[in-house]
Amino acid sequence: MKKIETSFHAELTDFRRASYYGLFLRHRRALQILFLVLGAALLYYIGARINLGTPNPLVFFLAAAYLVWGLLLFAGAEKEIRRYIKSPDSLIGCEYRVLLEDHRIRIEIPEKKVRESFNLHSLHCCFELASMFLIYTTPQNVYLLPKRALEAEEIEALREELVSSLGERFSSRFVKKGKR
Repeated sequence: MKKIETSFHAELTDFRRASYYGLFLRHRRALQILFLVLGAALLYYIGARINLGTPNPLVFFLAAAYLVWGLLLFAGAEKEIRRYIKSPDSLIGCEYRVLLEDHRIRIEIPEKKVRESFNLHSLHCCFELASMFLIYTTPQNVYLLPKRALEAEEIEALREELVSSLGERFSSRFVKKGKR
């Protein structure tokens, strides 16, 4: 892999996207049920309005309960995001320097005196989103690498390196199934 060196400032939108992606990963099944129940309740309501049957209030109560749960879940995520922004440990707005070479990734955040280096094979996992890479060094520690900080050929080279280094621990909708 050729050397990739970049620097960027972490933005709130990057952190918010990563937080919501994590939320959807952790609560995938429950959120699928939420959307299914809300969609079914909407269709049931439409059917009741055009006199296809008598409405059952239990359906609307169940849909309302799921809706409240979903709103509380998203409100909790926003609360955590706001708490992180105010935290002295927040990395939002800090300059990141990232160097990828020889199957290693080095991440520096000079303002916070962070300087870490990892073998790509030893990363916990990595996710590629439409706008960034989420690089998990441990299940609890994640670094963001926005695609805006990389050239198109660097994104492709990084993707190929992550596929070969991490295998099934790299998830991307941009990688063809047969390439793994």
